[in-house]
Amino acid sequence: MDVLIYKNEEDWQSVPETEGLISKWELETDIKLPKDYRAFMVKYNGGRPYPCLFKHNVPKELWQMDDDDTVLLGSIYDWKYALERCGDRLEFDEIPAKSIIIGTDPGGTELGLSMEENSFGKVYLIYFAVGPEDDEPVMRTSLLANSFREFVFEKLYENTDQDGHDYWFRRNQEHLTRKVEF
Repeated sequence: MDVLIYKNEEDWQSVPETEGLISKWELETDIKLPKDYRAFMVKYNGGRPYPCLFKHNVPKELWQMDDDDTVLLGSIYDWKYALERCGDRLEFDEIPAKSIIIGTDPGGTELGLSMEENSFGKVYLIYFAVGPEDDEPVMRTSLLANSFREFVFEKLYENTDQDGHDYWFRRNQEHLTRKVEF
């Protein structure tokens, strides 16, 4: 199945010039983005991919949502918003790897892209789970994919009920849909 992307903007010409913004950020921070994520951002600057379901891989005793291990990807953030979500720093005390926050499910559970040397380019689910005290949730991560490319092309799927399509599809917006290639 081809991976498609829907742009939340009025049209594809409204995608801001992200290559210059990313290059400036890389120069200022002395950090290079993973090539696959960088290529995706330069070409699409975020959006809503389809298929848009993925497995969360969180142990059931830690995931307090429901018994289903499927998550719906809401969107990949545009570059500006991804940086806003990170604040002025890349390192979060609660998250085991330096990360750029790159996307979200419709409920606010986010995706992180590791920038740490030993896990560089890996995609993580960032979620709240049961902590040492049952009444105090703790922020944790769960590995989703070894690269952004793997996440987009191998981990996203559609189920037989077409739940992802029903969420993703917007009638009369087909002109905003593109096949993902990077």
